[in-house]
Amino acid sequence: MSKFLLLATTLLTPTLAFAHEGHGGIGLFHHFMDMAPALALVAVIGAGVVWAKNHK
Repeated sequence: MSKFLLLATTLLTPTLAFAHEGHGGIGLFHHFMDMAPALALVAVIGAGVVWAKNHK
C-alpha cells in the first residue's frame, strides 16, 4: 500500500504546483469542486479493493 501512496503522491504533486486561486474555490485550487466526484469514486474503489483483499 505504501507504494501506491508514493505513486499517487508523485502523480498528484505536479498538479498541485499549478493550483491557482479564483472563482470562490476551496483554498488555492478552485477546480476542486469539479474533481470532487471523481476523487470520491477513486476513494470508494480503493476502499473496496482494500476490503476485498482483507476478506479473502
